[in-house]
Amino acid sequence: MKNIINLFAETEVFIYVFVEIITKLDFFKSIIAKKAKWHHKAVFVLLFGGFSIFGTYVGIPLSSGAISNIRDLAPMIAGLVAGPIIGLFVGLIGGIHRFFLGGITAIPCGISTILAGLICGGIYLLNKKKMIGIMQGILVAIFIEVVHGGITLLISRPFTVALEIIKTAIPPMIIANGLGIAICIIIIHNSIPVNAEIPIVKK
Repeated sequence: MKNIINLFAETEVFIYVFVEIITKLDFFKSIIAKKAKWHHKAVFVLLFGGFSIFGTYVGIPLSSGAISNIRDLAPMIAGLVAGPIIGLFVGLIGGIHRFFLGGITAIPCGISTILAGLICGGIYLLNKKKMIGIMQGILVAIFIEVVHGGITLLISRPFTVALEIIKTAIPPMIIANGLGIAICIIIIHNSIPVNAEIPIVKK
């Protein structure tokens, strides 16, 4: 319970501020309006990739060496907003960074972050390139973190240590990422007319 409270307290404000600012910028509006130039997409990938890395550093280190975190949130949002390719690139930034931090969960955590972008990008396509609803987003976040836990159990050894990591890290990650994705979807729906033609300022 302490891990859940700490992760929630340390992350949700950052999520709100980040998304509130990002949704006001032209490059994000161009992504939503499906009018993004390559440089808009590059800025999007770099900013959300950076936020994925940030999600690792604001996490809670566990005695096992694992980190209870919100790293998967950025590629999830990227995939849901911009599709599988951008979701993949954002996931690669966060995942490769996590891999080089080392630890027994380095590989499964890196893989899971990449998959988060791809899976949510697939949902974006299945939903006809429209932003999903709040409850759907929460369910997606839960699914992603369950997959994250499953991959950790499959790859990390010794198994008993991996199991202990899952028991202590995944519950707070489910709650923090679930609430985080809900906050993001609310802000995106309220700040930007998703289905409207949004004029892009040429500079």
